[in-house]
Amino acid sequence: MDEIAERILTEFQSQPIVAGELTLQPSPHTLIRANTNFFVESKTQEFDFELLGQKIHITATPTEYTWNYGDGETYGPTTDSGYFLRDDELGEETHTSHQYQETGDYQVSVKVHFKGEYSVNGGTMIPIDGRGEFTTPSQLISVWKSESRLVSGTCLENPDGWAC
Repeated sequence: MDEIAERILTEFQSQPIVAGELTLQPSPHTLIRANTNFFVESKTQEFDFELLGQKIHITATPTEYTWNYGDGETYGPTTDSGYFLRDDELGEETHTSHQYQETGDYQVSVKVHFKGEYSVNGGTMIPIDGRGEFTTPSQLISVWKSESRLVSGTCLENPDGWAC
């Protein structure tokens, strides 16, 4: 049993745990200095395998998130996984939103921290001493700037006018 306990953290960290699904709002484009919302949907996962002739059951539960916004800024670790915004809420600040200060393309990802528990041969669940860290696939966000100007008339009336 002691040999199993010693190897269980390594086994836990090598399981095919899915970090979760990262969502960017708006996406794939956002505006410079605007609040861009991010959230990740991560779930508890279970795995069964054999180790040293014993049946092992592992439960991995997401506990914390570290956000990498791709521009050198990070947030976390935090227990906040973010949340979906309705269309009429886009642009509102959330705990996991971010404002980009420069235009460009950025790769965004989230490292999800999981706690684990295991049982041997269907016995009592035992906490794993340590945690697993798994990163979502990165997603590209393009940060643009916009300009607005007052104009008089339509492009039909003034084909040389601004933005025509």
